Amino acid sequence: MLVGLLTVGFASLVRAVVTAAIIALISWTLQQARPIELGDTAGAIEPDKSTAWFTVIGGFLMSLAGLYGVLFREVGWGALAMTLLGLGAAGFMSPSLTSVHRVTWDEESVEGPSNLFGPTLGSRRTRILWRDISRTGTTMTGYWFVESRDGSRVYWSYLYKGHGALDAFLYTKRPDLEPPAS
Repeated sequence: MLVGLLTVGFASLVRAVVTAAIIALISWTLQQARPIELGDTAGAIEPDKSTAWFTVIGGFLMSLAGLYGVLFREVGWGALAMTLLGLGAAGFMSPSLTSVHRVTWDEESVEGPSNLFGPTLGSRRTRILWRDISRTGTTMTGYWFVESRDGSRVYWSYLYKGHGALDAFLYTKRPDLEPPAS
């Protein structure tokens, strides 16, 4: 019995380490990737489209599998939860397939998504002048942000290709602030 418990514990540990390694690799790859636009005085980043497509399609397939279980296998609440979770993942990630979550910057300002909608970004956008940024930070759901004196925010995350370029530009414009994406 003890051997069985140790085997299960070891398997869980291996899954956790592999998952953490995959997330770290994705984050590092996206940080090293080139932004969609980058010049000496301006740039733009947006969520990685392949990750967004993978999440939307995976969520949709997960919801179909759950729906199949509810309708034809009488699986019950677990299948219903799977359906709703899949729809949520696909729905929350689908705006990232458009340019609504793009973050742009130039010599004067940074512009991008400015509100959270549940665990993801909403469709509202704002522009913040570099001189008006009062702080940087990270949300509970892992989004990084810059915040103006009036409380407006622009959000982005590690899923944005080339997010390191925005961090570097932020540091050149406001060396007094620590970039949130460290």
